[in-house]
Amino acid sequence: MLEKPDLVDAAIIEQLESHYALRVRALEFLPIGNDQRAWSYRVEAAAGVYFLKLRRGGTKPASLVAPRYLKSIGIEQVVAPLAACSGALSVAAGDYDFILYPYIDGKSAWRMSLPLSVWRRWGVTMRRIHGSTLTAPVLALAEREAFGVKWLTVIDRVEDVLQRQDARGSVAAQAARVWRDQEAEIHRCRRRYREMGALLSADPPPFALCHADIHTANIILDPQGEVRIVDWDETVIAPKERDLMFFVEDGHTREETDAFFAGYDGGEINWLALAYYKYDWVVQEFADYGERIFLS
Repeated sequence: MLEKPDLVDAAIIEQLESHYALRVRALEFLPIGNDQRAWSYRVEAAAGVYFLKLRRGGTKPASLVAPRYLKSIGIEQVVAPLAACSGALSVAAGDYDFILYPYIDGKSAWRMSLPLSVWRRWGVTMRRIHGSTLTAPVLALAEREAFGVKWLTVIDRVEDVLQRQDARGSVAAQAARVWRDQEAEIHRCRRRYREMGALLSADPPPFALCHADIHTANIILDPQGEVRIVDWDETVIAPKERDLMFFVEDGHTREETDAFFAGYDGGEINWLALAYYKYDWVVQEFADYGERIFLS
């Protein structure tokens, strides 16, 4: 979020000192991210510098356990949560969950051109993640892809608002006009999404642990030039194409894509699954922004 939560700094510091035994020297709000239920802080303490995520509305256990497990098996590129004094990977305080991470003093890959050597190492890392043998806790906690139509009910509600011409405010009115102009294309996307989901449900590809949001905004390049993967909020057990769709026809150069897959070296791509996830992302965007504009 770009604005601070309704939680004063003193209360945040109190929780960090109580649950993580940190002697906090400075707390800096970071106006980053696109999640309306999450807020980020840089924490300077006597023991070092940390990254704090506050989340409202609950935290998926797999988003904590999965990166912690991957880190434990030697995938150092994964940024995993730190345990509180109790051993828990998150701490609930009122309406918020506190999740503490090491602070990576690097640059977001979103704002820079990555060398081809980095793309290759990124591919190697993703191959290791997808090839990891999952433990019982991860299998029990992680959501498993069902090729459902989870976003379509939200879109139905948005279109109900539009049919009733109940869009309120100038922004909603402008968005409503765009939605109506593109209605045929939106319906085509919905139809293809359903069709491909049904095919994959009947004959699913092999599943792996997926980050599920592995675009460049969730990659930090540390001072040594190493890839660090953050934000495991959407962790899911799904076909590897759930992640690979970010590396095929996603605005990268041919050389970048080739370098990534040279490092990945993970066998054939299931093109139906990859196409499904491309549609899934588009339909998700319709639902997410439609909900924010018309249903909030």
